[in-house]
Amino acid sequence: MDFQFYPTGAHTAARMWAKFKRPIGVVCDPSAGQGHLWMHAQNGFEGVPEEDLPWVVELPDEETQGRYSIRLRQRARFKFSNEGEHRRGRKGFLAVEIDAQHHAALRELGATVLGYDFMDIESLATVDQVIMNPPFADGAKHVLHAWSRVYDAEIVAIVNAETIRNPYSQERKRLVELIDLHGSVEYLHDQFTNNVDRKTDVEVALIYLEKKPEAMFDMDAILRGLKQGDNSRGPEIEPEMCNALALPENFVSNVYRYFVRAVDTARVAAEATAIAVQASNCLGLNLEAMQAKGVGNNAGRESISVRDTANARFQNAYRELKKQAWAQIIRSSLLTNKLSNQARRKVEAEAEAIYQLEFSVANVHGFLSGLFASMGDIYADMVCGLFDNIVGRSNDNVAFYKTWKSNERHRFGMRLKRTRFIIPNFSVTWGGSLCYESEQFLADIDKVFGYLHGVSESYDGLVQAFNRARSDQGDRISTRYFDFRFYKGAGTMHFYPKSQEVIEKLNRFVGARRQWLPDQMDQANGDFNKQYDEAETLTKKYDDAWKKSASRRGYISRVYAATNEMQTDEHRETCKSMANCIDKVHEDLGLHCGPALTAAAPVKALEMAKEEAPKPQPKSYNEPEQLDLLAA
Repeated sequence: MDFQFYPTGAHTAARMWAKFKRPIGVVCDPSAGQGHLWMHAQNGFEGVPEEDLPWVVELPDEETQGRYSIRLRQRARFKFSNEGEHRRGRKGFLAVEIDAQHHAALRELGATVLGYDFMDIESLATVDQVIMNPPFADGAKHVLHAWSRVYDAEIVAIVNAETIRNPYSQERKRLVELIDLHGSVEYLHDQFTNNVDRKTDVEVALIYLEKKPEAMFDMDAILRGLKQGDNSRGPEIEPEMCNALALPENFVSNVYRYFVRAVDTARVAAEATAIAVQASNCLGLNLEAMQAKGVGNNAGRESISVRDTANARFQNAYRELKKQAWAQIIRSSLLTNKLSNQARRKVEAEAEAIYQLEFSVANVHGFLSGLFASMGDIYADMVCGLFDNIVGRSNDNVAFYKTWKSNERHRFGMRLKRTRFIIPNFSVTWGGSLCYESEQFLADIDKVFGYLHGVSESYDGLVQAFNRARSDQGDRISTRYFDFRFYKGAGTMHFYPKSQEVIEKLNRFVGARRQWLPDQMDQANGDFNKQYDEAETLTKKYDDAWKKSASRRGYISRVYAATNEMQTDEHRETCKSMANCIDKVHEDLGLHCGPALTAAAPVKALEMAKEEAPKPQPKSYNEPEQLDLLAA
């Protein structure tokens, strides 16, 4: 797909940055590409002569005096970078880029990526400067979109010169009017022909726009706007996705509507507070304060910038509201009903990155779409996580076997015992109900086994059964996939799979994913299947060999060593020692585990084929020698 990617050169970037009149604050590049506009500023517009940098040539060509000498002009090159004195406290560089391949490069530059398609961005209310090189085919549309989304900001953009010189469309006419009223335009030649990554011979128009609030606020207009109801824009979530994620169809639009209302009200509150502070300062101190400080009525009358104060308050409020809005999505029924505790925490661990995204219907749609597309991997992690949790709770739950493929990490395989497994450390409240963590663990089992058996809706699982029955009395309770018994005094719960198929779904899934087992069990020979099927019995022999092993690491659990994500040398030695014990037992029992097709079979087949093959014919000296080679 052609995203009209024409990176901006250093000369053009310098001319664009020089247009800004206000101190640089929060900068957004809505068509960021690989971040060239930002990169050139950070590099001090390397390669551009000083005479082409107007903010540089206005300084005297002399060195600063102090511990380290540096040319004033050299330091001034970095006026728009993070190195400038005036840049202390800047809040960041925001980027929007439709080509996801560039996102990694942008983050390397320190950018916060707001989204993909700039036309889907709903608000740039906290942005101070917009610098943009939009697609030339849609230049007017992108600049107008930026104008409509900023609140109090400067915009610098380069577009095709014809966009301004030939305003035949309503969009172009509107842009020309904005330039006349709120900015200026300059025409440049040869900006994409020299010292650029991708060349094009086109004249460009360099546009500067400054947007100021026409009035601080109109309370009646704001309240009338709030009564209009749904103000959401952008695509709705597809019905099939809502069903898959258990989300009501109007969930996202409702959250977005509340967010818009809160943002509008926060802006009014920030502006009103700033005006109130300014008015209060004009009054000065009260009598008690004057008496305490021993001053007259002229003290305490400090003037503030109403605009700066209002913007600072609004930006803080806006960031918090955005966090609140994203939190509604992160903690929606998608995460509470579909994901395990571990999977949910993994998503929530990325909350800070999610908060950086602009909160819009389009971005929520993209976030949920990404989760929906990743559900296979998410559930795979859930299944393996539950398996590790169960085997990690008690070694008595585990049966060992020789793996299908051996490597440093997986020297031996494990499976849950088919008849019963035990989970300790369950607790209940005084009322007999499960404590939160214990209930969430049962819920994880329900989710995983529902997934493994293709059940997407709610079913008669462990949580429902525990809450329904008097489970704390030690009775054996039956559910769809398990019977279980809870021993309140010991705090243990015993699970009895209703069939081997129930527990084998979990064992086979984890075994195949970790290459402990082949994808299909018929790929393995009889000895491999025998040692897997009889793993409970053989594990007793493995344990005896383990206890006798001089090289065993007695203080490191074999289960922990095999499942720990960060394996040390000691973990690897433990796995190696256990694998050697299994091999010793197999050698004593005469078990030779391997592929289903043994070494003897293909030899015999070749001999039979040789006996049935036609006798070779006498060589004809008229035929090319290659025919004999091919027939051999």
